[in-house]
Amino acid sequence: MSEKLYKVEEVAVLIGCSVPTINYWYRYKKENPEEKLAQLIPEFTQLGTRMTRYWTQKDIYKLVEFRSKLPHGRNGMLGSVTQKYYHKEKGKNNGKKKVNTKRAGT
Repeated sequence: MSEKLYKVEEVAVLIGCSVPTINYWYRYKKENPEEKLAQLIPEFTQLGTRMTRYWTQKDIYKLVEFRSKLPHGRNGMLGSVTQKYYHKEKGKNNGKKKVNTKRAGT
């Protein structure tokens, strides 16, 4: 009998985080493969025509272990991945379009 496989949404619910968080973890692993903490992140299996990612129960335990050892904070270890588009300068509009509040002809 084959082992049950879990999709990313199911994994996120089981370990208590969001799908984007899991995606950040794997982006961190891809950018820092030699990092000791990144090596705790298990490989996933891709199946089907859409290449859906799947994890086994053992992989979920490894993700929980990784999460427990991960330092928290916005500019912590994963800051280079999670804050890639974060603008630190105040006064910048962070890419938002400036809205003209004046009426035409007044």
